Amino acid sequence: MGENIKILVCAHKDSRLPQHEYFCPIQVGASLTSARFFPVLDNTGDNISDRNPHFCELTAHYWAWKNLKCDIIGLNHYRRFFDFHRPFPAFSPDRSFINIDSFLKETYQFPDLETLLNDYDIILSPKRHYPYNVATQYAISHLVNDLNLLKEVIQHLTPEYAEAFHTFMYHCNAYSGYNMFITRRKHFNEYSQWLFRVLFELEKRVKLSAYPDQARLFGYLSERLINVYCIRHRLKIKYVPVIMPLEETFQNPSNLLYTLRQLKNDLIYKLTEL
Repeated sequence: MGENIKILVCAHKDSRLPQHEYFCPIQVGASLTSARFFPVLDNTGDNISDRNPHFCELTAHYWAWKNLKCDIIGLNHYRRFFDFHRPFPAFSPDRSFINIDSFLKETYQFPDLETLLNDYDIILSPKRHYPYNVATQYAISHLVNDLNLLKEVIQHLTPEYAEAFHTFMYHCNAYSGYNMFITRRKHFNEYSQWLFRVLFELEKRVKLSAYPDQARLFGYLSERLINVYCIRHRLKIKYVPVIMPLEETFQNPSNLLYTLRQLKNDLIYKLTEL
């Protein structure tokens, strides 16, 4: 076996990171600053580094698609990592917090990814559940017109994805977020080709918000689109909780409260959908 594995760790600022042979720290938005803190930059080779304010971690994703050779590829963030050794993961929150000093004291360990990806097509973060559908959740948190334009782009540019998009957005109340994944190159290439084809067309049509947070729309939309891709291709998904190392103080939700909230949201959604 001995497959080549690279897990991108995206960061826009200097950060303390766990060490592992699989990790590939990458500075995103490198073309927009003279500061340098990682040896790998997203502005080399074929890149979209200058679009980082709107594409977020997708500038690292694009760079890896065009420039990085490996058999298994993944994406993490400087403050979000897969927690492969969480006890009772099915009942755990989709994310939990840990003091960064405590996090870095422990050796970060991956499972046997080659074997795991023989049983599953892709590793994603657990779905977060809402009392309404995914489209409504997007409209509450972001600009609904961006979502409507995305729907038009998919219908006209890649109509084979329209049914999966409609099912996910309007008939599901949960999704896997953060743009985090680990998968084999085949799925990564196919997903990347579809994703950037759609987003680059959307970029031509959309009016960017003057508010920096909402101007990150391509990052937000892609969090939903990876779910659409998985539905369209019927991928077998391994859901792994996320651990977030923080400098500041935090409070972790309990497994019980998180599970009860998830069940409550699912019940409300099912009752309102009747």
